[in-house]
Amino acid sequence: MGQRDLGGARRSVELSLERLGAVAAERGHAGLAGRAAALREKLAEQRFVVVVAGEFKRGKTTFVNALLGADVLPTAAVPLTSVVTAVTWGPEPAARVRFLDGRTEDVPVARLGDHVTERGNPGNRRGVARAELSYPAELLRDGVVLVDTPGVGSVFRTSTEAARTFLPEADAGIFLTSADPPISDAEVSFLREVREETVRMLHVLNKVDRLSGLDLEEAIAFTKGVIADAVGHEVPLSPVSARRALLAKLVGDPAELEASGLPAFERALRDLLAVERRAALLASIAASAARLVAEERNAVAIELRTAELPAEELDKRIGEMERVFDEAREAARELRTHIAREAQEVLRRVEHDLDLLAEGEARLLREEAERTIEETGDLRGGAERLAAATEERLRADVEAWLAGEERAVEEAFRASTARYVERADRIVRRTVRVCGDVLGVALDDTPTPLPAPSPRPFTFAFLEAPTILGSLVPDLHRLLPRSVARRRLRREAAIRVARLVDRHRGRLRWHLQQRLDAARRELEAALAERLEATIEGLRVAADRARAERGRTAERLEALRDEARRTLAALAEIEAGLSTARLAGRGADGPKGADG
Repeated sequence: MGQRDLGGARRSVELSLERLGAVAAERGHAGLAGRAAALREKLAEQRFVVVVAGEFKRGKTTFVNALLGADVLPTAAVPLTSVVTAVTWGPEPAARVRFLDGRTEDVPVARLGDHVTERGNPGNRRGVARAELSYPAELLRDGVVLVDTPGVGSVFRTSTEAARTFLPEADAGIFLTSADPPISDAEVSFLREVREETVRMLHVLNKVDRLSGLDLEEAIAFTKGVIADAVGHEVPLSPVSARRALLAKLVGDPAELEASGLPAFERALRDLLAVERRAALLASIAASAARLVAEERNAVAIELRTAELPAEELDKRIGEMERVFDEAREAARELRTHIAREAQEVLRRVEHDLDLLAEGEARLLREEAERTIEETGDLRGGAERLAAATEERLRADVEAWLAGEERAVEEAFRASTARYVERADRIVRRTVRVCGDVLGVALDDTPTPLPAPSPRPFTFAFLEAPTILGSLVPDLHRLLPRSVARRRLRREAAIRVARLVDRHRGRLRWHLQQRLDAARRELEAALAERLEATIEGLRVAADRARAERGRTAERLEALRDEARRTLAALAEIEAGLSTARLAGRGADGPKGADG
């Protein structure tokens, strides 16, 4: 798709979302109108997630390393754990591990395998949630995130689940199989199950260096046919040797690299990232908007159904719906209690981290004060140097600690509340499904997605460190013997260091608690808003029909006509969204991807 056509698709999505918001607002469905506006804002986002998936021992990690041009991700002789590894751009190689309990740990890149492989972390006994690697690869610039997933269909069920769970977050996927052995039934099942999860899936046949001539041609044709049967259409297939490509990049052999087949795939991938990534993002947004259209269509279906009910029957069924709404709200209130409890658990971990920080900083500052006192001959000058050194060290240490702790708090909160988000989804689905049963109408119970949390600026205003020895100068050295003065300086410095560290510990705790409270309120508000919007959509239509109760047959027919016009408008909106979804899917793969 060309830039002009892509621009047209974008305008189509913008117009469709604008019209959807207008229809929802006109019908009194304010929550849906707000979510349509949020999707319009998302069009400006640049983050693009590419997930690499495939069965164990197909060479996924070697393939990702080949794309990066360095042997940085660990490979293993046994299946990987349930841990995914996300690779983002960074000026220097760096690795961070995020644990299920919310902790984060920066680890040497060379030791990443201790956390993300079955050999280093059997059964994920370390409790790792995910690993993150920063690396200065050109592929990763401009917001690209490359995700290496565990092997689908492996002997470890959690590996397949981890791969499947991550796919809905992706804007594109790379499915990797190999020529030897041929594509398996487990891989085919995986492709069938996830074919609707990602906007674009590229397909790679790895380890082609093990075959040649007619055998290789047959392997390519066979694999393409099996994948086409699984996904329902023909697909381009890129034959590569990731091992050969990685070695060629490491030794700088362009001819060997070209022969590996990887450059042809990389050109296709660059096409996707440079141009088609915009189309894929549009398709992702359009898919979310389509779910909003389905929600509004539910409301219209309810309105048409309730308009046909006698007044007494309508009141009875609306009363049953209200009881369903009350049950859903009560379940949601219980979730808020659990979420608040999880936030308190995270805060307790923050307090533990603060205790460790304070203990370490107090010891370092006392040691520095001791050295300064011993080395100085001028108490006034020593006081000034000690004050400056204390402020500089404490500021640097606190700012470095805070940068990591902020991320740890956010990740810990998200990890600890994930199950409650899933439970909230079930509440929404049940509410829709039961109301459909009450009214005798089939409704789409797919919940609309939660909006992405908005970035919140967070600043920590560092207080100036008070002069530790200020109250003891200028005339102490004239009034007391030097040995007595030094003992007093040491005692006073220890007291002031303890006060200074404790002051900043309290301020850090307050700021991190405020950040955590903001995250909790935002999540609670998002979950409540989604449920209330669902209830609103279900109730508004019934209320509109009830408001028309007792009117003439002509008026009821006019109500039906209005509902039909709304359905027609929604169909037009959906058609506009389909334009972008087709733009994102386009051909089955970027040009050149079939090798």
